[in-house]
Amino acid sequence: MATIIDPVSAKSLIQEYQQQNASDDGPGLLTPADQLLNGFFIDRESLEALLTNPNVVGVSINFAKHPDFVGQPGKYFTLLYSGAELNTDPDAKTPYVNKGDICGGPPPCPPWCTDIC
Repeated sequence: MATIIDPVSAKSLIQEYQQQNASDDGPGLLTPADQLLNGFFIDRESLEALLTNPNVVGVSINFAKHPDFVGQPGKYFTLLYSGAELNTDPDAKTPYVNKGDICGGPPPCPPWCTDIC
């Protein structure tokens, strides 16, 4: 699963992502304020709400069209995240399933960034 990344490597990886996505005609995603999207802030309260279910073994994160830009062109996206439970269906096509709430609309970075950026 996930690994811990040292701060120097994390900063370098973030900077490389930002450099590769910085051009106006590049693949970069945008915040609703038309800034290049660097990430999101996910609050503790929403994570804890998902993790209160004892069957949840992790959190699944999906990109989705930002609800303010549905049906419109442009690279305006957000995250949806939910608790992931082991999928015990014998015909399961995925290892995890969501049976609870789905959270959405975490604030984007910028401006909701940590000091590692």
